[in-house]
Amino acid sequence: MTIGIRRFGAIAIAATIAISACSGSSTTAAPAGSATRSSVPPAASPSTASGASAAPGSAAPASYRCTKGDGTLNGAGSTFINPLLSKMAGDYNTKCGVQVNYQSVGSGAGVKDWQQNTVDFGASDAYLADSEIAAAAANGAPIEVPVTFGAVVVAYNLTGLASPIKMTPDIIAGIFLGKITTWNDEALAAANPGVNLPSTAISVVHRSDGSGTTSIFTHYLTAVSPDWVTTVGAGDPTKSAAKTVTWPVGQGASGNEGVTQGIKGTDGGVGYIDVAYAIQNQISFADIKNKSGNFITATLASVAAAANLPTYPADLRFNLVNTDSAQGYPIAGTTWILVYQDLSKVLKSQDRANALVDFIWWTIHDGQADAAPLDYGALPANLLAQDEAAVKSINWAGAPLLP
Repeated sequence: MTIGIRRFGAIAIAATIAISACSGSSTTAAPAGSATRSSVPPAASPSTASGASAAPGSAAPASYRCTKGDGTLNGAGSTFINPLLSKMAGDYNTKCGVQVNYQSVGSGAGVKDWQQNTVDFGASDAYLADSEIAAAAANGAPIEVPVTFGAVVVAYNLTGLASPIKMTPDIIAGIFLGKITTWNDEALAAANPGVNLPSTAISVVHRSDGSGTTSIFTHYLTAVSPDWVTTVGAGDPTKSAAKTVTWPVGQGASGNEGVTQGIKGTDGGVGYIDVAYAIQNQISFADIKNKSGNFITATLASVAAAANLPTYPADLRFNLVNTDSAQGYPIAGTTWILVYQDLSKVLKSQDRANALVDFIWWTIHDGQADAAPLDYGALPANLLAQDEAAVKSINWAGAPLLP
């Protein structure tokens, strides 16, 4: 297989230590950064809290209290963000002496753990559904804080292929509906003139667990394929775009880690994974035709183009798929950190609440420096301002935890 890693420029593949993170697989996913990042908009300049530390790229120092609490925080959820959140956790531990234990169990399981108050925070690549907010109501109102952007790619393992594959929305839907079954199908051949496509059977791998990555991918399919909505959702787009769906074809695997291994282990394998997993594991992924008719590679620049919305909703619940941007990547997504607004209802002490809020504040400021080297998108300035307001609304029995 010829690896399609041309997409991020000259990339040095290097594993980053995943501090305090658990996953069910040995698959690694922590790529080093691209040598060329000039096309990516810079992260916004951090603002000031209380304490002392310097924020990168800011004229004035941003500062943090580094509240230790009992020295640990616990979170669970998205496998999509695991490489980035693991790096953030390690850096924050070095800075503030707080060990952030993050379990990469999938967005669906992470939301349940957060609802049941078995972790201090959840992480999800899908914003909370109204039903999930209602299920958590006994613990109070949720705060959903977007912390990064990324790409879900259609990754494949095809021996002997010397060129990257191009895919249209109809091709992607056809593959995951089980209607396109070989790699030399006429639709693939038409989208890839001059490419010697083999007759290898297509073997689909999809998530078996409740997954925010699945939510991003199925929201995309729902937006671009009426056939997907009819087949998977029985005509109901709310059922064809979800963290779990009834897949017409393929083999299930747990987490981005499991799907990555499933693709790697099968000649002709194809699945949807976070781009960081594809790069780290040297798996090729397709260029995808967007709404404007352009075939787009998943890069930091194309994800930033999709993520840079003119405005964001007040509750910070939004999706980015099927972007209107001519240069935007069409399967981009967001990861939210989930916490309760009044932490006195769910945490044992105000010190622990302070430690949690300080960590979240750091992730949207200094922690953003970890995003680009791992091929995640940093927060644009207008979203950072809304994130700051959301974090400052977190309180202890009505009293703000940050000034």
